[in-house]
Amino acid sequence: MSSKDQPVISLFIFAIGIYACVGFATNRIKRAEEWEEGPLSVLSDAPRTNTSNSCKGRCFELQEREDMDCQCDNLCKSYGSCCYDFDDHCLKTARGWECTKDRCGEVRNEDNACHCSEDCLAKGDCCTNYQVICKGESHWVDDDCEEIKAPECPAGFTRPPLIIFSVDGFRASYMKKGSKVMPNIEKLRSCGTHSPYMRPVYPTKTFPNLYTLATGLYPESHGIVGNSMYDPVFDATFHLRGREKFNHRWWGGQPIWITATKQGVKAGTFFWSVVIPHERRILTILQWLTLPDNERPSVYAFYSEQPDAAGHKYGPFGPEESSFGSPLTPAKRPKRKLTPKRRQERPVASPKKRRRKLHRMTHYAAEARRDKMTNPLREIDKTVGQLMDGLKQLKLHRCVNVIFVGDHGMEDVTCERTEFLSSYLTNVDDIILVPGALGRIRPKSNNNAKYDPRTIIANLTCKKQDQHFKPYMKQNLPKRLHYANNRRIEDIHLLVDRRWHVARKSVDVYKKQTGKCFFQGDHGFDNKVNSMQTVFVGYGPTFKYKTKVPPFENIELYNVMCDLLGLRPAPNNGTHGSLNHLLRTNIYRPTMPDEVTRPLYPGALYLHSDFDLGCTCDDKNKLEELNKRLHPKGTTEAETRKFRGSKNENKENVNGIFEPRKERHLLYGRPAVLYRTRYNILYHHDFESGYSETLLMPLWTSYTVSKQAEVSSIPEHLTNCVRPDVRISPSYSQNCLAYKNDKQISYGFLFPPYLSSSTESKYDAFLVTNMIPMYPAFQRIWNYFQRILVKRYATERNGVNVISGPIFDYDYDGLHDTQDKIKQHVEGSSIPIPTHYYSIITSCLDFTQPADKCDGPLSVFSFILPHRPDNEESCNSSEDESRWVEDLLKMHTARVRDIEQLTSLDFFRKTSRSYPEILSLKTYLHTFESEI
Repeated sequence: MSSKDQPVISLFIFAIGIYACVGFATNRIKRAEEWEEGPLSVLSDAPRTNTSNSCKGRCFELQEREDMDCQCDNLCKSYGSCCYDFDDHCLKTARGWECTKDRCGEVRNEDNACHCSEDCLAKGDCCTNYQVICKGESHWVDDDCEEIKAPECPAGFTRPPLIIFSVDGFRASYMKKGSKVMPNIEKLRSCGTHSPYMRPVYPTKTFPNLYTLATGLYPESHGIVGNSMYDPVFDATFHLRGREKFNHRWWGGQPIWITATKQGVKAGTFFWSVVIPHERRILTILQWLTLPDNERPSVYAFYSEQPDAAGHKYGPFGPEESSFGSPLTPAKRPKRKLTPKRRQERPVASPKKRRRKLHRMTHYAAEARRDKMTNPLREIDKTVGQLMDGLKQLKLHRCVNVIFVGDHGMEDVTCERTEFLSSYLTNVDDIILVPGALGRIRPKSNNNAKYDPRTIIANLTCKKQDQHFKPYMKQNLPKRLHYANNRRIEDIHLLVDRRWHVARKSVDVYKKQTGKCFFQGDHGFDNKVNSMQTVFVGYGPTFKYKTKVPPFENIELYNVMCDLLGLRPAPNNGTHGSLNHLLRTNIYRPTMPDEVTRPLYPGALYLHSDFDLGCTCDDKNKLEELNKRLHPKGTTEAETRKFRGSKNENKENVNGIFEPRKERHLLYGRPAVLYRTRYNILYHHDFESGYSETLLMPLWTSYTVSKQAEVSSIPEHLTNCVRPDVRISPSYSQNCLAYKNDKQISYGFLFPPYLSSSTESKYDAFLVTNMIPMYPAFQRIWNYFQRILVKRYATERNGVNVISGPIFDYDYDGLHDTQDKIKQHVEGSSIPIPTHYYSIITSCLDFTQPADKCDGPLSVFSFILPHRPDNEESCNSSEDESRWVEDLLKMHTARVRDIEQLTSLDFFRKTSRSYPEILSLKTYLHTFESEI
């Protein structure tokens, strides 16, 4: 995106624990331009005091007043531009935030934080519990769930307002605390729409995820790749404590409030200065909701720094045990000094008593930590209650849509569980490490000619048996992370084990004065880890009533927010329509993409040709008979389908050619190619392929494996029987000599010969059109997957359909490489080498139904396997494949949508399911993690 296309957004500070973060608003264009110019008066940290104007009657204005010398909006504290009396007028706290019986009917006092006077409803400044205490109404939380079938809004509301209530560091498992701790949040969950969890983007840090929620973009796309980052073009560093974060040049994409403003919809503030109490934030939103129609915003946001701050300080544990089942650390008591005499006199406790004492100490420690984490959750819930009571008081509780959402989870981490790079590298002073729950490494000096990322990677790879991080070149990270295609992402990345940290050396971790650890929890880990998952609840007239939906990724919420507000989304990484099942009615109706290239249906044009591809087959006498099996009667799709239309799966036609049952292997329709190319549909009894004439290999191969299928061995005479495919011209076929001449590369097969249903069918698996280039090291992974795991999946799931194929992503942008780009990277080779291979495994969600007879919801999981010349990613790869291959596959799990982006193919085009249901299936990620 060019600079002229980037929205000029402005920023303001809110807090995360002891740090300062950045939020966003629509009314700071002038201030952003000032930052670009960089005047000293703006760059100064000293607060500005203005005496020429006052905040009386101006508190929390929605627009910056250019005609004034000072400001009274919620950003002025961050910019140091507040009027001198901002605190006196706008941050009042007198008499507290609630009505009490003795306050009902009080004489209005403008110094009060909120009011309980008889005129407060008319003025829109009542305390949120005014009608409960003074008029005998019930709290919102005490009312029964009610299904809101249509918005019930006061006159003047053209659309239901949207309030986004975001909470920092809200681990999904906190919801298990239920109504005893969070009755208001629990009511939102049980009466509205919720998911077991929502997956954040990687890294699971606050800045990247809040901006992803706002834009629907991955961090590599919107540019906020971390809470701190260095841009080599700007030669500048963005971090929590610095002023550079105010510069709009860092922020790409189009956040929801800009989308709204561009389309004539007013937006309230997003996030707040930390000095503004939660109660004041809620009261301000409620007051904005009472503004005249032409001034009232349609979208609002509330942000809470908790429970993140408490989670960092005390760890994430509430009543539940850690996911590892380890007991909490017993509370430490001051040790009494024992003299030798007292040591002799001291009675020795029995083992039983010692166990009881340890149990009591552990219990007390658990209770102490439980209170410290539970109290912040109670406070958040109280704030939610104030919001909902306030909405009810304004008769908006059946009008407003509320999204309660987190940015990431929280994990148990301490200083004692830290890996120090000084134990691996001798030159840690020459590098800059972004430390913590993930690691990013760059040279301290950009002019360091000796800095070699691959050498550092080698020195960090598999050096210790109990190593708790794994180094990657960023282009080799799992594709599901979408964390490579940005110059702000360093070349070297460390994926850190959950519950662990990485740092350069010990002095970087502990407090210098006390030598003590100052945290018990952190986040930033792999976003598929269950402790990193966060919360999503949708409540209001547009959301479904009492509905639980499958987990989803937070990139999808931007489109939902646009739907709720009647906006056209800006381009984003979400899949519009994939969350239609959250909403009462489908506001947006997605349509299937058009097929760009239709396939060819070749006959056996070269049946009697004698061409040499350097391939050998010891069983030459059978070749003519085998080749006849490949010869359909027609060369069009209709004619070929007619040929394939045998009612009997095992019936031979008059020419003795074995006919497959219609759609036996393409259970969900033929994948569509969404770019211009030439490819052929090749039918076989056990599989079908879409063969590319430009890549000289299939774009996809599909086959169905029943629960009863058997894995058979390959006869010795077949191991040397790779043969040409008489349906494909020699000029569009791979030459076997290329593999004989290049010892660094070998080949494998997209359809596994082990799963052939008969001896004759095995010959089809050895066609050159089923062959794919493969590094010998990768063959071990691929063969184990095909021979062992596919069969296991079929057995466990009552049959599976498998679609596999190559991926080319040499520029690691997560998108399909063009043919020209592929040629640039395979120069000097006649066979293009894929960067990855994919596999999509689909079954019936109900395992009692066979995969090929499923009439209910589908279940899918996928892999994008990196195709590399070594297996160093798995430290135990020298062992048997059963010890490590499956773990590698789980690390490289992926969504079908990721595969579609990388291949420009479109899957699941012919099913009985609705298209939004298929989109939901495509965007689902099977994490292989335990349930939350």
